[in-house]
Amino acid sequence: MVVQQISQLMDEELRQTAQLRLILVEEQEAVKTKNIDAMNGTLTRKLEVLEKLEKLDTERKSLLQQAGYESSKSGFESLLQTTASSDVLMEKWHELEQEMAECRELHQINTQILEIGQRQVQQVLGVLLGNQGEEVDTYDQTGSKNASLTTHTYVKA
Repeated sequence: MVVQQISQLMDEELRQTAQLRLILVEEQEAVKTKNIDAMNGTLTRKLEVLEKLEKLDTERKSLLQQAGYESSKSGFESLLQTTASSDVLMEKWHELEQEMAECRELHQINTQILEIGQRQVQQVLGVLLGNQGEEVDTYDQTGSKNASLTTHTYVKA
């Protein structure tokens, strides 16, 4: 009974994770095109899916505990050792891990794109406002942050 319930929860986790991946792809396009409305829409949908995934994870952990297992990966693996449908569950588990890794990578890419855009805006504002003597962050070939002083004023009000 518990195995069947966990299997059903994992099916839903897979559906939600696939949905999250699609939302992250949409978010990436919105970030690249600087479409604020689309970014806000994807953010709302992303948060809804993440809440559902958190709820499903909590339910799965609760079912593991009810069955006498730890609510962790090792508890799940222990359950797999005692069930005939372990191959199916293990396949779902690996698929879920793979989907989550893809989502994590997409999220990191989106975050990097946003950070680059933010730095560009800050640099342009710094030039326009003539922030003399203030540190400006630059990056070397290895991606390490360097601070340098700016002394140029290009625009004065």
